Amino acid sequence: MRNVSLRAKVGFNLVGFTLFFVLTLIMAIGFGFEPIYYSIQKHNMVTAARSISEIYGVRGPTGFDEINEITHSVGTDIFIVDQGVLVYSSGPDKIFESGSSEGDKKDRQRIKANMPQHIRIIASLLNGYKPQDADLGKVMYYTDENGEHIRFFSLITRMGENAYVIISQPLAPLRENVRIVQRFILFFGILWVVVAILGALRFSRRLTEPLDELKSIATDMAHLNFSRKWNDVSPVHDEIDMVGKSLNILSSRLATALDELQQSNAALQQQLDKANEIEYMRKSFISAVSHELKTPLAIIQGYAEALEDLRDVPQETQEYYCYVIRSETRKMDGLVKDLLNLSRLEAGRLHLELTDFDFGALMDEAQYRFKGPAEEKHLRLTWLFPEEMPVYGDPGRYNIIMNNFLSNAIDYAKEGGEIRVTVVEEETDYMVEVFNQGEQIPEEYHRRIWEPFYKVDSSHSRDGKRMFGGHGLGLGIVASLLALHEQRYGLRNEKDGVTFWFTVAKPR
Repeated sequence: MRNVSLRAKVGFNLVGFTLFFVLTLIMAIGFGFEPIYYSIQKHNMVTAARSISEIYGVRGPTGFDEINEITHSVGTDIFIVDQGVLVYSSGPDKIFESGSSEGDKKDRQRIKANMPQHIRIIASLLNGYKPQDADLGKVMYYTDENGEHIRFFSLITRMGENAYVIISQPLAPLRENVRIVQRFILFFGILWVVVAILGALRFSRRLTEPLDELKSIATDMAHLNFSRKWNDVSPVHDEIDMVGKSLNILSSRLATALDELQQSNAALQQQLDKANEIEYMRKSFISAVSHELKTPLAIIQGYAEALEDLRDVPQETQEYYCYVIRSETRKMDGLVKDLLNLSRLEAGRLHLELTDFDFGALMDEAQYRFKGPAEEKHLRLTWLFPEEMPVYGDPGRYNIIMNNFLSNAIDYAKEGGEIRVTVVEEETDYMVEVFNQGEQIPEEYHRRIWEPFYKVDSSHSRDGKRMFGGHGLGLGIVASLLALHEQRYGLRNEKDGVTFWFTVAKPR
């Protein structure tokens, strides 16, 4: 199907309607104007005859002035014959004389004319002829007999006893008037068609320009471009302006909906990525935990079997085997406790037992507990904290926090490096900082390492088999416990290592 623009349709329709109207008008003038015009003239002749009869019947010759006015208004030839005498004629070439002496019946009359039908009727009336009643009051059509074929309308009406009025209307002026009107209509029609074509082009352009704008806006909207808006500068608000405003509302709502959908999709994608990552971390964690449980179990099993076979083994060797079994058992116990703590934190079943206690005593216990592991790596442990350090919190949970921070510090510190524990007193709390000399942690991991199951591969650390954060549980548990205490925590890279820090509230 061929595409036709709306502008072309509007222009073609306007021009077509104009041509149809002009042609219809010309045909109506050609075929209908003449009969109607003749009918009106006949009616005017009958009306004029009736008016003249009334005037002449009442006033006689004194009413000729009024009859002249009727003659001029109708535009016909009017003759009055009374008692065989032509007493009135509207023709310019009439001359009549009526006898002044009674009994003189031969009036001298002279009529300058070519003797058409109505003149012969007048002559017959002057000679005493009386028309038939059937011929009175009717407008008759006839042609003269002198070869010029001049057509006339003629009317004869009786006004009284032997008094008649004769009205004659030549058709030549009527036909000429019809032709003049037709030529005028034709000329005006052609002019109107030209004007209509120019006007149609201009009107269609003005009409379709806003529609083209709306089409362009709709096309942009179909391509998800909602930046364009409808701006109507016309003072008249029509249906097109209403459509444009509705399109603006639709565009704004679609833009908002699209933005919300994109944001939702982005959020869902982030959640999906997070869920996939958590699932991956869980699988990695299960694998790591399985390995961590399998290794000490295998060691315990091996040393236990060795103890059964070593009946004559020296006491020193037996004590060493027992030490290894206890050490591996403690590792498994710590892992199981971490799992239990994480499970309680995620389920919201872990409750704090808040009280006032001396954080310095907890630090003293930590010094004793981690002295051996630090010496195994030849680490220098430095403790800087006040003698009295009253705080408010759950002592058992803070013990877990300190154990995790110190374990990570020892694990991550380089061989022969330094671990420094510093306490800074602030207005409402204490800030505890645990520094370990070693490799820095990349900035992109600073937020993620506090998530459960998340581990940063420490390929730069001394022990390539270990991973920062152990099983990926320690720092996650620390973050949850500190959040329950409504305390702050974080880390920062130092020039030669990393500092983990957290706050402890002072007594209330």
